[in-house]
Amino acid sequence: MAYAKILSLMLTATPHPESAVVVAFYRAMQELNLKERDRRAVLEFMLSPDAEAGTLCSILMEAQGEEERNLLRFTLLEDLYGMLMADHYEGDEETAFLIRTAKKLAIRQEHLDQVRLMYESENAYLPAMPQRTLGHKVFRQTLAGVVGLWVPLGMVAGSGEHGLSPKEISSGLKALSPGRGRNRSILPGFLITLAAGAAAWQTARWLFSLPDRRREWMLHRLRKAAVNQLQQVDKDMVKDAQMLQRQIGKRAKDFLETDSWQELLALLRRSQAIVSVMIRDLRTQQS
Repeated sequence: MAYAKILSLMLTATPHPESAVVVAFYRAMQELNLKERDRRAVLEFMLSPDAEAGTLCSILMEAQGEEERNLLRFTLLEDLYGMLMADHYEGDEETAFLIRTAKKLAIRQEHLDQVRLMYESENAYLPAMPQRTLGHKVFRQTLAGVVGLWVPLGMVAGSGEHGLSPKEISSGLKALSPGRGRNRSILPGFLITLAAGAAAWQTARWLFSLPDRRREWMLHRLRKAAVNQLQQVDKDMVKDAQMLQRQIGKRAKDFLETDSWQELLALLRRSQAIVSVMIRDLRTQQS
């Protein structure tokens, strides 16, 4: 809860947070596996904080075990920076909050610089996309064609009478043909070598494109995981919006101030629209 509350303070570090920052906030909370009542407590804290960031950081620093403390500290730093950059802009208030929080978590400047570098290094988790020139593509296709040609020639040359003269080729094709003795003919052997050559050509092309295929496979898995997470984020936002609507109704009856709740509700609904667009774009990329 302390971790999630610190995230919520980053969200409110500016008077008017962007919807993209709300999405990043919910994605970070999704990783915490908060229950619905816990998310409600975080939202209520965000509207009316009853503890400062320093106090919440102290709670995290009290975690038993150095490994657990380091995991909490640096994962929180990454989540905070992800929220900071969700709108592709380092706002002064958000940056100041990030630096203050990093100091309270005893995180040095070089570690903060590493987080920035990791975030800026796009596709650092993927094999680099090679720049394929026309000459390189022609070379790969030519080499695959050579493989597809030499495999059937080798089969023919190695069967029957060794060699590649017309007589030896005829002998090799007959040797590759099913049947025995005079029942063997050139045509079945020719079809077999043709199929072997085509298979060798396709295999060579597949092997040459294996790095690209591996990268596409990794991208597909990452997009699928992102879609699943965003779908859950959307469900959480729907539940929280319904909860806020109920709270606004109750407070209106008691003549209590509801402006902040209504602003949060409107922000949640705008953020839901962004989530829907993100899911649609990821699915388009997958297809």
